[in-house]
Amino acid sequence: MPRPSGSYEEWLRVLDELERSLGSGTRNAVLAIEGERFSTGVQWRAPEHLGQLPVQLEERARLLIAGQLELIREIEDARRSAGAHLTAVRTILTAQRADRSVYIDVTG
Repeated sequence: MPRPSGSYEEWLRVLDELERSLGSGTRNAVLAIEGERFSTGVQWRAPEHLGQLPVQLEERARLLIAGQLELIREIEDARRSAGAHLTAVRTILTAQRADRSVYIDVTG
């Protein structure tokens, strides 16, 4: 088996960091709305000094991308759900008099 390049260990560290960012800390992070975009406050840039990803790490990188895409889907689902709830609340609040209690059926 050929010996990995000098950047192999550095690529391992980069992939480790990205995998940690997909863990529960990121999934549970409080998201801030910036205009129409969600942000976790994490800004990542691909390392330019490492060169091409070693072939031995390609499958791991593919799995990482799949995990990131799943997280994006989860965030989009949460955004749509929150938007629907907000629309319902706004509709009820504008249709009711302010001096009366409002109850929302959350079960069905």
